Amino acid sequence: MVKIEVTVRKDKFDELYKALEVSGIGGMTAVEARGFGHHRNGLQENVRIDIYADASQVEAIVEMIRNAVRGQVSGDGRIAILPLENVYRIRTGEEGVAAL
Repeated sequence: MVKIEVTVRKDKFDELYKALEVSGIGGMTAVEARGFGHHRNGLQENVRIDIYADASQVEAIVEMIRNAVRGQVSGDGRIAILPLENVYRIRTGEEGVAAL
C-alpha cells in the first residue's frame, strides 16, 4: 500500500478532481496549501491531494494525474509516493487493502 501525495496549482485542481472522481480510486483528501518551487517566485496557491492506494494501482494513478494537470508552465506540481505500513477504516475496523 502507498500514499500518493500530489501538489498542483489551484487552477488545475478541478481538472484533476474530475479525472480522479471517475477513475475508480477509493477516495482522496484535498487541502489548500501555499508553497514555492526552485524558481523562488513567491508563495503560490496550491492544492495538496492525498490518495491511499494499492501498490499495483500507482502507475495508472500517476499517469492519470499527469495527463489531467500537465501544462507548459513551470510549477505544474509534484507527485510523491510513500510506503504505508497499514491503513484502518475507523467505522468498520477493516484494515490493509480492504480499508482502501
